[in-house]
Amino acid sequence: MFPHLKSQRVNLQLLQEVASRQLVQQLECIEGSKAIVLDEAMIGPLGLVAKPKLFADRGIKLLPLMPEMRFPKELNNIIYIVRPQVSLMDQLVTHVKGNSQHGRQFHILFVPRRSCLCIKQLEDKDVMGAFGRLEELPWNFLPLDSDVVSMEMLHSYRDVSIDGDTTSLYQAAIGLVQLQRLYGRIPKIYGKGRQAQLVWDHAKQLAIDEKSLYNGDKGSIDQLILLDRGIDLLTPLATQLTYEGLIDEFYGIRHNQLTLPAEHFPSYYANADGASGTTSSTASSTGELPERLLGDTERKTIVLNSGEQLYAELRNKNFNEVRMLLARKVREIQVQMNVNRQEQTVQEIKIFVDRLPQLMKQKKATSEHTAIAGLIDEKVNMYSFHDDLAAEQEFMICADIDRPSAYIEDLIARRTELRNVLRLICLQCAAASGLKERVLNYYKRELAHVYGLEVLLKVSNLEKAGLLHTQTESRAYAVLRKTLHLTVDDSVEVEPRDISYVHSFYAPLTARLVEHSLKPLGWQTLKSQINNLPGPTFEDFQVQLIGIGGRPHGGGATPSESSLLHARRVVLVLFVGGCTFAEIAALRFLAAQEDNNVQFVIATTKIINKHTFLESVMGS
Repeated sequence: MFPHLKSQRVNLQLLQEVASRQLVQQLECIEGSKAIVLDEAMIGPLGLVAKPKLFADRGIKLLPLMPEMRFPKELNNIIYIVRPQVSLMDQLVTHVKGNSQHGRQFHILFVPRRSCLCIKQLEDKDVMGAFGRLEELPWNFLPLDSDVVSMEMLHSYRDVSIDGDTTSLYQAAIGLVQLQRLYGRIPKIYGKGRQAQLVWDHAKQLAIDEKSLYNGDKGSIDQLILLDRGIDLLTPLATQLTYEGLIDEFYGIRHNQLTLPAEHFPSYYANADGASGTTSSTASSTGELPERLLGDTERKTIVLNSGEQLYAELRNKNFNEVRMLLARKVREIQVQMNVNRQEQTVQEIKIFVDRLPQLMKQKKATSEHTAIAGLIDEKVNMYSFHDDLAAEQEFMICADIDRPSAYIEDLIARRTELRNVLRLICLQCAAASGLKERVLNYYKRELAHVYGLEVLLKVSNLEKAGLLHTQTESRAYAVLRKTLHLTVDDSVEVEPRDISYVHSFYAPLTARLVEHSLKPLGWQTLKSQINNLPGPTFEDFQVQLIGIGGRPHGGGATPSESSLLHARRVVLVLFVGGCTFAEIAALRFLAAQEDNNVQFVIATTKIINKHTFLESVMGS
C-alpha cells in the first residue's frame, strides 16, 4: 500500500495499484527463477509503483543495468525493464552472447510501450531466438503524491522542440485516456500552446475511438487545463524559493527521494544496520526501493512526500518561513520531552509513554529537516546567490532588458559557470520577449571568446528551443506582467496572501493563468489577454453522445447527488514539457484558499528545475 497517494475525489493509489498489477501479471507469466535488470531511467519509477517486498516475496533479484554483466548459473530468466531506446539494445545483445546457457531465457518489458526499432536491432544482431517475452508496461503517468503524477520524461521538451520527436506528446495523450478510464470522462478542456494542442488532439481522437470512454458518465475530474511549457519559459529559469524547490535545485529530488552524504546526519550511523540510512518508517510506508537496494551506505536517502507530516507542512513554504517553523517545532518537542515526570500522576505518565513513539518520530523528522535546512541556509547566504537573485528580479521588472547586462558581462569576464551565464541570458530574453539582434550577437561573441567556439553549439540548441531569439513587435511578458500582476512589490513570504511568495517577488505565469481561469467566465476573459503568447488558445467539451449523463464515478468513491452540489471541483492541470516545484506549490496554495473551492491534480511530463531544464535543452 502507498497511503500517501490516497485522496477522496481522485485517489491516485488506484493508478499505482493498476501499474503494480500489470507488473505482477507479467512476472507471473514467466516460470522459474528470475532476476530483473533495470535500466538506470527505470530504477526510480519502479519504486513509485512497487515495494521491495513484492520482489522479495517472489525471490526476484534486482540488478542495475551495466554494459558488462555476468549472471549466476541458477537463474533461468533474465527480465529487462527498460525505456524503448535503441542504444540500450546493444548492451542487451552483449549480455545475451556472454550469458547464454541451456534453459535460460531473456525477456524485455518496455516502458511505456514496445519499440519496433528496438526489436529490429535485436533481429539485426541475430539474438531474437534468446528472447521469450517482449511485452510492454503501459506506465504513462506515475503517481508521485496524492495530487501529482509525472511521466518521468526529462527530455520531453527537448525531444519535441529541438529533435522534432513527438513521442512524448503521444504518450501524454495515451496517459490522459488512461486517467479517464480510471476516473471517468472529463467534460471541460482548456489549453494554451502548440504542444498542448497536439496532446489534446491525440487524446480526443483516442477517446472517440474508444466509444465506451467518450460516451461514459462524467467522472471525478471536472476540468482539464493543458499548458505548454513554451508559453512560459521564464518560470523554469527562475530561482525557486520554496523549501521543496530549493532542495531540488541544490541537491536534486529524484522520484520522491533525496540522497545526501551521511556525514550531515549524525543519527545515521546509529540506524545504519536497521535502515541502511533511510528513514525507516517513511520508507516502509512509501515503497522506497531502488537507491537503497542498489546504492551505497555512505549516503543517506530520505523519502520526501506527504506521508511525512512535517514535510507536508514545510514543502510549499517560502524558505524564510521554514526557518521559523522548524525553530518552533524544535521548541515544542523540547517542552514535551523536558516535562518534570516526578510531578505527574501515573495516568499522565502512561499517556506520555503511549505518545513516545510518535514523539520520537517527530524528533527524528525535525532533526533531518533541520539538517537539510542548514545545508540550504549555507547556499542561500552566499553572495553569488543573492547577486544572481537580484539580477533575475531586475529582468523580471523589465529593467534595462534591451541592452547587454553589466552583471552578465562581469560573469563572462570572470569565466564563471557557463550554465548559469546562459540561464541568465535566456531569462533576460524571456523577459524582453526576445533580445535585440545586436545584443544577442554581442553575447554570442563574448561567450565564444571566453568559453570557446563549442559554446555556440549549446547556443544553437537554445535558439531551436525558443529560449534565445531576436525580438519581435510583441512584448507579451511586459504586457502580461502588468495585466496579470506577475510581479508583486509587496509580496509577503510568511503567511502569504498571493502565489508570488514562491519566488518572493514573481508569480509564475502558468499558475496565474490557472488562477484567473477559476473565476466566472475566467477562460473567456483570459483568451484576449494571452493571444500574444505563442501557440493556439483552445477549449473543447467532451459531451456525452448517448443519454444525458449519469452518476459521477471513479476515484474509488460514488458521491451522492446532494453531496456533489457542495463538493470542491477537481481540476487536472497538465504541464506539457515539465513544471517546477514552485508552480506546484502555487497551485496548492490556490487550492488551500476556501474561496476558490477547488482541488488540483497536477500532471507533468517531468518535474524540472532551472538546472535540469537548461541542461536537457543544451544537450549536456
